Amino acid sequence: MTAAPSPAARRLDLDVELPEQVAAVIAAIETDIIRSRILPRTRLIEDHLMEDYGAKRHVVRAALAELQRLGVVVKPRHRGAELPRFERGQLDHLYAMRAVLHRAAVQATPLPVPRARMAQLTAAEKAHAAAARSGDLIRIHQENMAFHRALFGLCDNPYLAESIRLHDWLSFPARAYGAAGPGALAQACEEHGAMVQALRDGDRETLEHLSVTHMDRARQLYIQKFLAG
Repeated sequence: MTAAPSPAARRLDLDVELPEQVAAVIAAIETDIIRSRILPRTRLIEDHLMEDYGAKRHVVRAALAELQRLGVVVKPRHRGAELPRFERGQLDHLYAMRAVLHRAAVQATPLPVPRARMAQLTAAEKAHAAAARSGDLIRIHQENMAFHRALFGLCDNPYLAESIRLHDWLSFPARAYGAAGPGALAQACEEHGAMVQALRDGDRETLEHLSVTHMDRARQLYIQKFLAG
């Protein structure tokens, strides 16, 4: 597993205040999931994580508690913390719900988008593209979350936007495995650009379509890797 990076105490994709050491362990776990070093149903044993990430027990426990709150980690009865493994039906239900939320946000977004907010979204798109070129997996993940937050935040419904963010986290154990591939990254960057252009054009129909199909590559990769056969 990777050594723990040193992110700032406040993680924008988590939207909570965390001690720097806790945020670093969370980032390290996320990176190891993206790199397929932690697979579905892998047990996350405190002693091993302490050794792998050079962290104290209370730090590891706090990191696991935060990931459990987000749905990235589960604790089945009598098994301890582990990464969830989605069955096909669960995955279908989760992505169906995400599609409902994305469509609702696009339909609620006022058009045209004000220039200042359009500039913020464009900056988020460029930040993700730069992260993709850097190869820094945790930065890619964080900037991707930031882009989606900026995009769906345009709906001006904080409850809807928060529901989308939470379902982004619930789907992380599935979509993470497609994040490291250059093909998936290139496609994600291209689709981000297309969504920004659709907003500039006031093309709600195209934006709604992209907001749903954008999710499918990661879902298909998870199916191929863990559910095929």
